[in-house]
Amino acid sequence: MHVAIVGAGSIGRVFGVRLAAAGVAVAFVVRAAHPHVAPIRVEAVVGSPSVLEAPVYVGEVPAHADVVLVCVRGDQLDEALVATLRAGPSVPVVSFAPMLPKTYARLRAQLGERLVAGMSSVTGYTNAGGVTRYWVSQSAKTILDEPRAPDAVLASLVEALGRAGIAAQLEPGVHETNAATTISFLPLALGLDAAGSLDGLMKDDALLALTFRAMSEGRALAQRCGKVARWAGLVTRFLGPHTIRLGLSLGRSRAPEAIAFVEEHFGRKIHAQNVAMAEEACALADEKGTGHLALGELLAKIGRSPA
Repeated sequence: MHVAIVGAGSIGRVFGVRLAAAGVAVAFVVRAAHPHVAPIRVEAVVGSPSVLEAPVYVGEVPAHADVVLVCVRGDQLDEALVATLRAGPSVPVVSFAPMLPKTYARLRAQLGERLVAGMSSVTGYTNAGGVTRYWVSQSAKTILDEPRAPDAVLASLVEALGRAGIAAQLEPGVHETNAATTISFLPLALGLDAAGSLDGLMKDDALLALTFRAMSEGRALAQRCGKVARWAGLVTRFLGPHTIRLGLSLGRSRAPEAIAFVEEHFGRKIHAQNVAMAEEACALADEKGTGHLALGELLAKIGRSPA
């Protein structure tokens, strides 16, 4: 099997290295050239490291690719990326980027049934030494939108991911679950983005209260979009100003690396994605008839007012 991975960030690197270790041919599709190709090392926070000694970087999707995995931020699902995908072979395109309904509809119109929504059970970051550290959820599998008719390529991908140590399965309605789950967690990302740090958010009672009001709006909107992933529904349902402070305290003592990852990734790294997602969520709330006053206030706090 030949897999092309669009994006060589942390998640793309984990998928690429693990799939290569499972015997899959992998190529990373990137916009910028990589003149000096160094080995890619990924380390499971709980588990053993893996190294891809000679990663392959290309500027376009190879003609022999059987499937494409899109591992970029939501704000990077732009026309240039679509042009790259359309110029490649007519094979399934599995997008692990968060996609709200408008974005999914646009990509579906541009790529047709080639587009397959996915949700990754892998999270991670690349440290200052260039090593990617990652977690694989033990409570959720990587899921891919189940096609209308049996698809041998997607079935082979699911099997390959399993061999790679990333349990996966096909499920109906993943594009709706993707949107609903993204919306339910978006206010937390916005609150952290606005505060600049977890401690900043915990110390700002007004901002924390605004964030949880926005979470209530997010839950109402998410219910109009699809079924929130079970694990996400449990987290957001029982999360509040007291429990989040308690969870942060426990996390700093028991899993400091995970807390540092959340702070860096959701607070700074995905700022552009936060803005784009919040703008689309506010417009969607208008369309669905749900409130977005708090969500709009959070959007204004990170530098943009809702249209």
